[in-house]
Amino acid sequence: MRTGIELFTGLVEEKGIVESVTVINGTADLKVCAPIVSADAKIGDSVAINGCCLTVVSIEGSHLTFQA
Repeated sequence: MRTGIELFTGLVEEKGIVESVTVINGTADLKVCAPIVSADAKIGDSVAINGCCLTVVSIEGSHLTFQA
């Protein structure tokens, strides 16, 4: 599933691509390709995704993973 989403850290920086959503035991991992935001992101950063702030739990190159 690839869907465009907006990532917001004060100013809209880029439109990321949802690479995958994995649900295990009621927790969803959202993996997003966002090369611009991921270049400066750190684990624990809060990023607004379509208005919902989520915390970065993993960074792999240009991919950020959030949990919900």
